Amino acid sequence: MAKLTITRADFFASIQDMGRQRTQHLGLAQSGVADEYSFFRANYLVGNAVTTPVIEVITGFFSLTTDSPVTMALTGADMSARVNNAPLSPWQSFVLMPGKVLELNNTTGRGIYSYLAVKGGFDIPPSFKSASTVVRENLGGYHGRTLAAGDVLTTILPRPLGPTLATPADQIPQFDKPLKLRIMPGYDHDNFPEESKKVLFTSEYATSNKMDRTGIRLSGPPVIWGQGDILSKPVALGVVQITNDGTPVVLLKERQSTGGYPMMGVVSRLDLFKLVQAFPDTPLHFSLADPVRLRSELMRFYNFWGLP
Repeated sequence: MAKLTITRADFFASIQDMGRQRTQHLGLAQSGVADEYSFFRANYLVGNAVTTPVIEVITGFFSLTTDSPVTMALTGADMSARVNNAPLSPWQSFVLMPGKVLELNNTTGRGIYSYLAVKGGFDIPPSFKSASTVVRENLGGYHGRTLAAGDVLTTILPRPLGPTLATPADQIPQFDKPLKLRIMPGYDHDNFPEESKKVLFTSEYATSNKMDRTGIRLSGPPVIWGQGDILSKPVALGVVQITNDGTPVVLLKERQSTGGYPMMGVVSRLDLFKLVQAFPDTPLHFSLADPVRLRSELMRFYNFWGLP
């Protein structure tokens, strides 16, 4: 087995996969990769099953070395990757040789989450049928925490090598563009005042710097609820909650199980993968979309990657 040693991890790097399914009733966060498209593509480029656990790096500095040749792939945010100071293009697989250092440093503003896959995957025991890390629950991944300098990850395959591939240019997303977020009506959509709905669907909003794996707070005109307190209800991935001060918040993979803020709608998952990659101050607009069409698009997306 190859051993990969983390030599630097300044901010937030963790082991992630598709996350935990059907565990919210236990109070556990779903967790899992923020950008599923980039995740699937990274695994595809090294010949893995597309749900194989990877390293998810959120901005900042990150570097590692290996004691044996390993085929890897890097997708997602452009993190100015370098191998021994030589530039490395993302969205392709490559072989990291012993004695070489892979370094990531997100200075481009083109994306936030990067995904590093290795041929065959890492030897990480699952917790509740997932390897995903949830730091606040001390669950999954590498001892339930983020990766740190000195950590050693072991590959499952004794010789993790395979052919190298590249992603066609027209299949590489651009993460520095304005966003259009399509949403399906949520629990409380019909109870919002018509004027409040008009504000949400005609105004320009922007991502703020108040973002993490739990959710993204948006800046822009307030959306007034005005209907008093409501009972807490289960919250779905991508739900748009409206806080007491009228701020829209989009909930992500490590959202809580239930929420007591009114819910205007749920962002299309395919749009959500782009939203999580948006740097602060990226402009965006909401539009109300047909739930049947959004579900059909999502089914085609998962079927393309061989998932039910």
